[in-house]
This record gives sequence, C-alpha cells and structure tokens, in this order.
Amino acid sequence: MNTISISFVLPTKAKPSKIWPYYTDLNFRKLWETDLEDFRITGELKTGSKGIFKLQNMPEMDVTLSKIINEQEFTEQFDMPDIGLLYFSHQIIELSHNQYALKSEISLKPDSKLDTHASYNFIKQISDDIIDKTYKLNSLVEG
Repeated sequence: MNTISISFVLPTKAKPSKIWPYYTDLNFRKLWETDLEDFRITGELKTGSKGIFKLQNMPEMDVTLSKIINEQEFTEQFDMPDIGLLYFSHQIIELSHNQYALKSEISLKPDSKLDTHASYNFIKQISDDIIDKTYKLNSLVEG
C-alpha cells in the first residue's frame, strides 16, 4: 500500500529562528506537545540520528530523525511493528518573502499485512490532535 498522510498548515508571524527551538529543545517542545514525557537523541541533531521518544501512557519508542534541515524541517520516523513506518514532520514553510507557516504532517507507510481500514483507523486516531498542537505552538512562538 502507498503512503497515506494528513497535514495541517497554519500561517504564523514568527520567524524560523524563533520557531526552531520549539522542535529541537525538549523543554520548549513540552510546552506545545503536552503529552511528551521524554525525547532524547544520541549524538548530533542530524538526519539519521537515533534516540528515544516517550509519550504519556505509552511505552518508550525508538525514533530516527529521518530528515533534519535547520530552521526548515524536523521529521521523526518510528518503525511500528505490524503497522508500518510512521513519520511526524514539523516544518517551517515560506509562503512568500518573509511570510511563514507551520506545517505539521503525519504519514504512514503501512505494513503490507495491514489492510486499508486498519491503516485509516490508525492514522485517524493519532492525527486527532495535530491541529490543536499546531495552534498551541503558534501561540507560543507569536507570543
């Protein structure tokens, strides 16, 4: 099955340099991703680095930084057994000269054994708060 995804784009008055630490620094990230308990990367903050990611009421998960572009994109990859590869992408996109937006995207490359209905249910369940978290982040960076 092909990758399925959902994304949300919200214009912001904040500049990339103001937004970026809210993706990369655990203390800032917990302010908008309020269910995050732990997020540690081993080594440098760069594409391919690995670490641990822990949400409330969930077990620790291994995470790989699948794409890091300074002040543009911070994408995490999770290998979910029997589900597939899950990506959370946090992006700062340029709408026009000096005008930016926050883009949040969740993508799933389903395991070949996962049927379409199960894929739909899984991505719907985890994407329910994408809009709330993006608005929360925007209020912090514009504040």
